[in-house]
Amino acid sequence: MPALLVSRMPVRSGSIRRRAAALAAAWLGVCLVVAAPAARGEERARAAGALGRHLTETPWLLGDPAGLRTGLEARGIALDLFWNNTTGLLLGAGGDGDIAQSGSADFFLRADLARLGVGFGGRVLAQVKANYNRNVNDDAAALGEPIDDADFDEPIYLDQLWYEKDFVGGRVRVRLGYLDQQVAFDRNAYANNEDKQFLNTFLDNSPTVPLEIGLGALLVVAPTPWLELAFAAADADNPIRETGFSTAFDGADSWTSYAEATLHGVLEGNRPGALRLGVFRDGAERPVFGRDVRERGHLGLYLSADQRVWNERDDGAEGLGVFVRAGRDDPRVNRIETFWSAGLEYDGPLPGRGHDAVGLGLYQALPSSEYRSQVDPDFTSEWGVELYYRVQLAPWLAITPDAQWLHDPGGADDAPDSFVLALRIRVQL
Repeated sequence: MPALLVSRMPVRSGSIRRRAAALAAAWLGVCLVVAAPAARGEERARAAGALGRHLTETPWLLGDPAGLRTGLEARGIALDLFWNNTTGLLLGAGGDGDIAQSGSADFFLRADLARLGVGFGGRVLAQVKANYNRNVNDDAAALGEPIDDADFDEPIYLDQLWYEKDFVGGRVRVRLGYLDQQVAFDRNAYANNEDKQFLNTFLDNSPTVPLEIGLGALLVVAPTPWLELAFAAADADNPIRETGFSTAFDGADSWTSYAEATLHGVLEGNRPGALRLGVFRDGAERPVFGRDVRERGHLGLYLSADQRVWNERDDGAEGLGVFVRAGRDDPRVNRIETFWSAGLEYDGPLPGRGHDAVGLGLYQALPSSEYRSQVDPDFTSEWGVELYYRVQLAPWLAITPDAQWLHDPGGADDAPDSFVLALRIRVQL
């Protein structure tokens, strides 16, 4: 019951944002004390130089004190802590120009049981999150969320907890536990991570694909290096941030199931790409438009593809990649029947900025014909365009200016366009 217990902890005085900022400041203070002890003259200069090298070379703001991180990793335990903060500004669609903020903290613990000496082997992952949201999503009135990370207020909750084991020489992988299906299905190399890539939910994933979070099982079979098959079942009724034991076993019809085939390939010049084709059965109970009934078991399909089309260097670290997505859902129960998105990401766009990235994405959410005929004949498509530039100031620090234009937000053809400006800060502690 750990997820249920922590998700119901009361929020104490003071915002989570202030606590996260205070914690980050305290950690930075500790880092400064450790890296730059009191010294004078040449000792002070050497300490300042050591601190400068630390801040520009280490992948973690806190570094590796006394070899603790690398020592744990050598034994099979990896710890990662990330802090994200996004400042948003909404113009148009009722936006008044106010500055708004949201953010999250993510703690990951990964354990390799074989390296830890556990006989049956396998891997364990636990992800604990904290969120705060005062951002512009509600006022933007879009079908999705312009800022994906702006979810809700929750001081601490469990987002993933699973066990995974390989079979048949690594060609078969089984994962069981509390899963986030977004990390397994509808993936994309250039549009799949709101912490580092596009902020808009409709560019992170297709809204036509139900990506459940809760109890589930995943099976991945890779018979060849170029083909991967994935199958999963997930609880469709799980209230997010709860364990799901009260809903997971109330009948097979309430589970969402997935099947996806991924074709991997590498073009000449070390240019990787992937094509993913998937189908799903949505186990959530949804009202049928124009009828006083609710049904489960709606079917849908989707496509997600990415391809590096040009490399600046032989190692492929810098260059241009493109992506495309498309999906279709049951028009009898979903306002969005068809969806597509496309875009690009350029890694290392400027000389001397090999770790920066710029991304441009476009999407269109097309209305359900059943919804238009039975509920709202004025419901129309929503367009969106997003542009970002991720500045990698240090291995542990990235700052991303972001701009979005939303046309007909909410599918209302008489709604004014929305313009969202954002600044995202990501720190790996």
